[in-house]
Amino acid sequence: MRYPDSMEKSAEYLRLALPLMTRQRTALHPHSYALWYEYVSGRNPRLREALAEHAQGPGLNEHQTDALYRHYVAQPPLNAEEAQRVSDGLTRVLANMADSAAQAGSQTARFDQSLLQWSEQLLGAVAQDEQVQAVQALMASTREMREAVATLQQRLDANQAEIAQLREEVSQARNEALVDALTGLANRRAFEQQLARCMHDSLDRAIEQAPCLVLGDIDFFKRVNDNYGHSFGDQVLRAVASSMQALAPKPCLAARVGGEEFALLLPAGRLAEAQNLAEQLRSKIATSRIRRGGHEHEHELELERVTLSLGVTQWVRGESANDFFERADRALYASKRSGRNCVTVLAARAA
Repeated sequence: MRYPDSMEKSAEYLRLALPLMTRQRTALHPHSYALWYEYVSGRNPRLREALAEHAQGPGLNEHQTDALYRHYVAQPPLNAEEAQRVSDGLTRVLANMADSAAQAGSQTARFDQSLLQWSEQLLGAVAQDEQVQAVQALMASTREMREAVATLQQRLDANQAEIAQLREEVSQARNEALVDALTGLANRRAFEQQLARCMHDSLDRAIEQAPCLVLGDIDFFKRVNDNYGHSFGDQVLRAVASSMQALAPKPCLAARVGGEEFALLLPAGRLAEAQNLAEQLRSKIATSRIRRGGHEHEHELELERVTLSLGVTQWVRGESANDFFERADRALYASKRSGRNCVTVLAARAA
């Protein structure tokens, strides 16, 4: 489910979205509603930023609405190069199949004509040597027909293999659209999709086995970038991501959900288990040293300690994904206020 909101919450979003929709130069269709529903729910920060650019304008027209919907709400599309490659491949497959069908049709017509001539000669009063010639001609036509069918089957097999390859390329492109290019973790879109699935799947489980969420943020990351440069900052992000991947038990999802903000989503478990996982991650990062290259002396390779602040919470039945995430975010910033490099657990009843 993309929108696991309660009836009350969705009704509130409807009340907030309708006035915004009516101010636009767009008809009140589902794409427009989805756009403004996500805007008022706050679940799509990138969309909010994009819409902020249009706040002082005359309102969105149909073209702008469609573009925003496709880019920020719909499933990730293929990029231009991938789409062109798939289009060319499908065009080639269809052309091959059409050509094969045409050749097979032509060969079938010739074979049909041979059968007709053979039957007329056999039924007519013809000499024996003419009958022999007719049989030989029929056998030759039969061989040609068999070869044509074999060629058609080979082409169809080749086309089927190419279609399977194109399907794999599309699937791979879709998957790449859900991966953070820098760290290799799941990106925000993949995280939101998995979160929605987890919330839906957990409806039949016991309350204590609901999804748990760990949010982590690198402490003083701006200082890392300022002191050592963005290239080294990227190295720090990759190092944190690697540690998360190593610690995350299956089927836990590790994701980069912001600039220096990471998430661990446990589909089902106990809050204490999520807290323990968060503490393991905090300790691992705090005791690690990330080295920089390009220095002559060993002591110059080490960076001051990198640490994480983390927040942990567990979903409760009936709440929205946005409320769930916000509570984890509040727990994270409680760790920041407590001095950083620590874990804060915030249960729903304390929200």
